[in-house]
Amino acid sequence: MRRAIFAIATLVLCLAPASAGLVYNAKACTQGVDCTIGSHGTSSGSGPSNADFRTFFTAHLGVDLSSDNFTWTTASNANGYVFGHVDDTTFNIHTAYLWNGSSLQCCTLDDPYAITDGNDHDLFIGTDLSAVSNAGQPIFPAFLAGPSGPEALAPIDYALTPAAEALIGDAWFTVVFQSIDNSDTILASWAGPTGWLLLTPETIISPAPAPEPAAALLLLPALLMMRRFRRR
Repeated sequence: MRRAIFAIATLVLCLAPASAGLVYNAKACTQGVDCTIGSHGTSSGSGPSNADFRTFFTAHLGVDLSSDNFTWTTASNANGYVFGHVDDTTFNIHTAYLWNGSSLQCCTLDDPYAITDGNDHDLFIGTDLSAVSNAGQPIFPAFLAGPSGPEALAPIDYALTPAAEALIGDAWFTVVFQSIDNSDTILASWAGPTGWLLLTPETIISPAPAPEPAAALLLLPALLMMRRFRRR
């Protein structure tokens, strides 16, 4: 009986997807000296149009913006996501946006909500004073988030090492995430020594792909073993 239970538990653990998690260390750095950060890819596709912004905000703000005009900045990653800041000329819209390659996915939170960068792991950084994209995170109002919407991006679970917590201390509210590379390293400005902070991931646990439905068949031998032991 114990062997059967152990077999089932082992299979379940092997088939279950791992949860994503990041643990960051931090150091004060000097621009041009030791604030070393890499890069990420860019999209070759097109981003949103004025008509796309009209459609998105009309749907999610409940007002007719069919004659409104928008201006926006453009940045991207290698996965087709385009992001930046958007303003309109009529209804005082000032916010960030996220284009997923075919449609606008986010955002309706007002300025100073901002997406400042995003890497090829679809991790996005920015600022959110409404505590939506940084809910439960150790630094505020900076955020680390994943694609979501329409209100705001979804917070990504991360933690700071004890050394990072000690370094940042009570200055956590001055930290502004500026850029993120494909090693998930984040460069931030802050009110501490040198004015810059480099957050480097100590632990990265990538989510595993969900198992195929047929993988559940692997549980059958263990279940049959349990049934046989029960009959004894």
